[in-house]
Amino acid sequence: MTTQEIIDRNKTTVMAFLEGTHSPDIEDVRIIDDTVSPDIVCHGFPGFPNGEFFDRESYKAFFRVFRESFSDMSFTVHALVAIEAFVSAHWEIHATHSGEFQGIAPDGARVVFDGVALYRMRDGTIAETWLTIHEPMLMAQLGRSAEAA
Repeated sequence: MTTQEIIDRNKTTVMAFLEGTHSPDIEDVRIIDDTVSPDIVCHGFPGFPNGEFFDRESYKAFFRVFRESFSDMSFTVHALVAIEAFVSAHWEIHATHSGEFQGIAPDGARVVFDGVALYRMRDGTIAETWLTIHEPMLMAQLGRSAEAA
């Protein structure tokens, strides 16, 4: 494969992953089986010790909890940049806080936050992920209805 073909394949894999893990159907997290290496290494994920985990099932669990916490989601990729073995995505989410998240009870508020994910690719699959969520922005929007009561 040429370098450009590898880059294109990697971008296609990441977009399929993002579309599946952020779709309205929570069972679309099965896309992880097709797009993520079995020995995945993940960094920066809320709810995991040191923000890290090392397997597909934990990746699925993260997205299931996330999707249960935030419904009616719109997910936009603002930029997708790839160079050889790395793909970076800058994204934004608009959603309803509909389930407990990091100990904060749902209040039905609409939230918006963004972040960046960097994916290290290996043989056309995601082998490592670094996630940076604009967590202060998100957390500042949660639980506001309860505070006002």
